[in-house]
Amino acid sequence: MMGKGARGYAALLAAGLLLAGCSFGRINSRDFAQPGGALPAGSTVAVLPFENLTNHPNAGQIAADIVSTELYGVEGLRTVEVGRVRSRLSAGKPAADAASTATADGQPDAAPPDAQAAGRTLGVDAVLAGSVSEYGYQHGLREEPVVGLNARLVRVSDGAVLWTSSQSEAGRGYFSRDSVNNVAQRVATRMIDSLRPVVAAPR
Repeated sequence: MMGKGARGYAALLAAGLLLAGCSFGRINSRDFAQPGGALPAGSTVAVLPFENLTNHPNAGQIAADIVSTELYGVEGLRTVEVGRVRSRLSAGKPAADAASTATADGQPDAAPPDAQAAGRTLGVDAVLAGSVSEYGYQHGLREEPVVGLNARLVRVSDGAVLWTSSQSEAGRGYFSRDSVNNVAQRVATRMIDSLRPVVAAPR
């Protein structure tokens, strides 16, 4: 028969594993905002295709879509639809430049446009530009989804950077397996939550 001490140890171990399965993975978060640099309520913002620094095809486009969706929930901002952003930027780009945005492995979002120039082309007040530093699975004792995003909000009128954010998260739990997209959604949510104080509240 199992002794009381052994049963107690087993119960503690099971509880610990359960908590590990329910808890979030490793999170890194850094945000900075320029003092007094709030965007006026009603400002238009466009999310540019994120620069893809990973081996995952189209990670930059995926990240921009997720971030853009989160941005729609920020009161006081008018967000330009991502499809319109891409078509407008493509239409205003010479053929040679358009061809240079694809790398050898066919990633169409590898080269980011100049943020201020893109904002002028789009006719918006500010642009949110960024990069994807991690998007995939880490291999170790077990596979963990990992996502890393970096972003900055640029005012088009003068090119000032009003806000920057660097967010990353790796996996969670032994019993609750995440997908990369689930982790990316949480990372984008934290990122846009940190942006809200930069936008002036509508009257």
